[in-house]
Amino acid sequence: MGVQAGGGTGRSRSLWAGAAVLFWAVGFYGIADLLALAGGRGQMAAVAGLQASWGVLFTFIVSGAFLSIAARPLNPWPALVQLWTVAAALLLAAALTASADPLVVALILVPMTAATFFAGGGRPAPPRRKLEADGVLFLLALTGAPAWWGYAAAAVDRSLTAGAEDDYSWGLAHWPLQAALGLFMALIVLVMAFWPPGRPLQGSVCCASSLVLGAGWLLYPGSAGSVDSTAMSVLAMLWGTAVFFCRFRGTGRGEPAGRPAAAGGPVPPGLRAARSVRGPGISRPVARASGRG
Repeated sequence: MGVQAGGGTGRSRSLWAGAAVLFWAVGFYGIADLLALAGGRGQMAAVAGLQASWGVLFTFIVSGAFLSIAARPLNPWPALVQLWTVAAALLLAAALTASADPLVVALILVPMTAATFFAGGGRPAPPRRKLEADGVLFLLALTGAPAWWGYAAAAVDRSLTAGAEDDYSWGLAHWPLQAALGLFMALIVLVMAFWPPGRPLQGSVCCASSLVLGAGWLLYPGSAGSVDSTAMSVLAMLWGTAVFFCRFRGTGRGEPAGRPAAAGGPVPPGLRAARSVRGPGISRPVARASGRG
């Protein structure tokens, strides 16, 4: 019965998450703004940087989190932490820019996240609450934070400047949302530095976001929302790549399969214990059956 309930909850959560992916990536123009980078010319090229930030936020970061839930519905915690970080960045951006636009997005995102979490009437197993600091990721967080805070601060300044060139989607200004993106990028690697379970997803998202943003800045350095610096563009891409290669630090990947924690669950019924048999070029667990007679 427990397996069936879990399966039903997983299917419901996957369906809700899949619908959320379509909403943010397609309906909210996440993919459309990313594709505009490939063919942006004329008037669209003038706001290519703003389109890049909008596309990255709603395709890689928000839709990517929901896609992760759809793929792994019984372990949604890494994606949920990512979405909560987005919500926090949106609320902070709303306060800093004195704009209701990030708040509107948060008011859509938070209920959608809750609906996905509670879909099917079940709750996932609690996350691994153990916090474990990683020095390399913490150093990357400290290295990237000033640049991303500066990116967010510039977006806040342009948002508060009357007559500044802007772009709009669904009636929402892009500058305040770009500020939220910069705040998220500054925060999420700090989260990674202290919470190992989220590192694979969040490291991949950071890398994809940094690479696309950096490429957009290189292609359209003079556009609204771009960083007009070749060096900073390249450094952002290198920083995202470094985060990507650190995404499995402290997660237990590659540990011996005979350890229950690394195997991902309890020992199955009928197996009492496991011992490791080692030989030249061999390392495999051998289980002892617990039967009668």
